Amino acid sequence: MKLEDIPKKEIFTAPDGYFDMLPGVIQARVAKQSRFTRPVWQYSLRYALPAVVLVAAGILWYTRQTSAQDMLAGIATEELVRYLEESETLSTDELLDTNLLDADDVQSIEQEVYHLDLNDDVLDALEDNLNDFNSL
Repeated sequence: MKLEDIPKKEIFTAPDGYFDMLPGVIQARVAKQSRFTRPVWQYSLRYALPAVVLVAAGILWYTRQTSAQDMLAGIATEELVRYLEESETLSTDELLDTNLLDADDVQSIEQEVYHLDLNDDVLDALEDNLNDFNSL
């Protein structure tokens, strides 16, 4: 049996003039739907609200940050010296080895703590005196 042998019957029928009116009906529906506009507040909620939240979070995060210098500024130097002397956890050499501080940082800390303002001439003189003392 072939497809050509099956009799053709029109089961569905369209009302008279249906396809003549169809483009006009579709255009009317599309035009009716395109007139809908969203209120301005919906756009502001969609785009402005997340931006405002991000800015507020950034401001809070930035203002709550305190630097190490600010934290150390609130502690008296004597208390820091006492803590470092009592704890004896890291020596100056260990601080240099861990790369937490470089030589300039260590020197500035030692000058601040011990209040020594020794220039190279004074250090050379002390070294010479020490060498003279060791030779005795």
